[in-house]
Amino acid sequence: MVVRVNLTKYPVATISVLAATGLITGLQFVFPQLLQNLERTPSALREHEWWRLVTPLFVHSGGWRQIAFNFPAIVVVGVIVERVFGSYNWLILYFGCGFVGELAGYAWQPFGAGASVAGAGLLGGLAVSLLLKPVLQARVGAAFVLAGAVILVFLRDIHGPPVLAGAAIAFAIIARRRAGK
Repeated sequence: MVVRVNLTKYPVATISVLAATGLITGLQFVFPQLLQNLERTPSALREHEWWRLVTPLFVHSGGWRQIAFNFPAIVVVGVIVERVFGSYNWLILYFGCGFVGELAGYAWQPFGAGASVAGAGLLGGLAVSLLLKPVLQARVGAAFVLAGAVILVFLRDIHGPPVLAGAAIAFAIIARRRAGK
């Protein structure tokens, strides 16, 4: 199957989610308590603050260094993924994998925050779409991404599970599309 990319479509989901994340992340520097109220904190989760399973995606505990990496990476990968899978499926990949990453975070890195786990899920989705390309380099690159994700899981890095979740979700999206044709 050849995955078709619509280069004229505006990446609404990518821009909207990053704008919201940028606004909330920016506010954390004006109101430092905001980061403490939204980041991964096991004791807060035990107190039934369930929003902390998703809100860490909107703030960045690593400061400017983390922001300087996450935002450009999500823009680049996010725009491509949105063009391949569409805005609705982008949101499923981003937030579904972000949730998986936060669960891994609570298990392996219980304190912190950042959008990198959601971006990792987008990368997993992109890898699956590249596996379907007839170009050997695309397939090899995708295989490296997925193999790297497996290694990250064994190293207990919170980015491995969302990459694999993104791959699984992308596979399901593509299978659903194929079945519908």
